[in-house]
Amino acid sequence: MCFLERDEYARITMEIRDPDARDLADWLIGTGMRWGEATALQVRDLNLNAPVPTANVQRAWKKAKKGSAEAFYLGPPKTKKARRLVALSPAQVEMARRLTADLLPEDYVFRAARGGAWRHANYYNRKWKPAVEAAVAKGLPKRPRIHDLRHTHVAWLIAARIPLPAIQARLGHESIQTTVDRYGHLVSSLDTDIAAAVEAAMGVPAPRAGLRAVG
Repeated sequence: MCFLERDEYARITMEIRDPDARDLADWLIGTGMRWGEATALQVRDLNLNAPVPTANVQRAWKKAKKGSAEAFYLGPPKTKKARRLVALSPAQVEMARRLTADLLPEDYVFRAARGGAWRHANYYNRKWKPAVEAAVAKGLPKRPRIHDLRHTHVAWLIAARIPLPAIQARLGHESIQTTVDRYGHLVSSLDTDIAAAVEAAMGVPAPRAGLRAVG
């Protein structure tokens, strides 16, 4: 797994010249969605007017073999818990409104140049890889994959003190153990905060029931 700092991610996206491709990268790192989930999102999956706006993950792209060729089709997400509502930030709501203006309910939120869904190989070879290579040439010390945007999303949430069960629900992991196994080592960075919290709690004796002040 490769985790990006915010400035490292910015250095990559500065090299993505296609604004539609840049929007998709921002969505992936900002929501933690899998590639196949984000690129399968349709306008009808967005609830942008709710008190907490959400994107409803209900389908994902699947790959099948047709002879020597590969075919893609829409199917259910990876697991039962991968069917989920992902809360959106104000910036993500603004992006979604911009991208879906005047579209039909079954149109894709993220669309390639000809209006169809993005294909991973095309995006990687034509958008992501050239941007990473350009950033590396200018000093970026990492070579992240597209899926590392999901890993980076988790790292940012952990750095913001978001509990692992909440991260599990956001990512759509079937088991909390999956979340712990993959990202639990990042929580060790909070050891100092935990120790400080315990010290603060233990430093002031709690009032004991039944005791009266002597005056």
